[in-house]
Amino acid sequence: MPRQKGLNLTDRDLEVLKYLAVGPAFADDLHLRFFVGRGKTISRQAFERRMWKLTDACCITRFTPFKIRGRNPIQHKPVFSIGEEGIAALISEAVMPIDRIRRVRLNRPFLFHEIIVSRFVRRVYEGEPRRYRVIRLYDHAMLAKQVQKVRVKRIPDLRFTVQLSNGSYFSYLVEIDAGTTHTPEFVQKLAAFIQLSRVLAPVNSKDPVGILIVCHTGDRMAVLQRAVMESHVTVNVANKFLFSTIHNVDNSLGLLNPWYKADGAKIEMIFKDRGRSSEIRSTQTE
Repeated sequence: MPRQKGLNLTDRDLEVLKYLAVGPAFADDLHLRFFVGRGKTISRQAFERRMWKLTDACCITRFTPFKIRGRNPIQHKPVFSIGEEGIAALISEAVMPIDRIRRVRLNRPFLFHEIIVSRFVRRVYEGEPRRYRVIRLYDHAMLAKQVQKVRVKRIPDLRFTVQLSNGSYFSYLVEIDAGTTHTPEFVQKLAAFIQLSRVLAPVNSKDPVGILIVCHTGDRMAVLQRAVMESHVTVNVANKFLFSTIHNVDNSLGLLNPWYKADGAKIEMIFKDRGRSSEIRSTQTE
């Protein structure tokens, strides 16, 4: 049993740290996911005591957002992220590769956005190894370093590449929309992402490269789909974008849940495990 600053870490502690290594999470999420015994959740008091011990041992960090009138109550609950001692524990126990640990600094303006980013990243990794293998996953900070010599106005939240069992590769840029960006500005973002996708694509690559847009609600997704189809900036490249909501991505199939084009066409599967075809199978929504 690993020991961090006088605290003996349990198997459950390591699972919590592994979960937070991908990104921050709300207290309620951690409580319901990990603190369960005999078919029901452990008391809130027991949960809080353990989280404070992990915090005191610098295994995790705690952030409590200010209350904002009209916001969902869960957004006022404490948020936890992995701390330096937690990272050290995961590395020493070989629980998780260091290149998959995301260090996230918690701050109020971008907190809700970062929570959604983290939820998406978890779903990408949870598809391994049964459905694909994740070759690389870069977040915004990593991408910024990668393209610092290229004049790019906007950088998406993520880029990831997966390999299917037949050897084919699929690469995607991902933009997480939490509803805080004005629609005209968002359209300009997408135009910049098209340029970036060309810069990042391997030379002579025939593998599919797409841009996934993950929205926090279905209503917001509909607004952005309509904006893409109506803007002269994006209408001619609208087939490059696929839309979904974080709720849909959180479903049991993760990335393999249906996605939608800007015109509403439904994409049953963004990966094809037959040959190296770059075509994407789609059906028109009724």
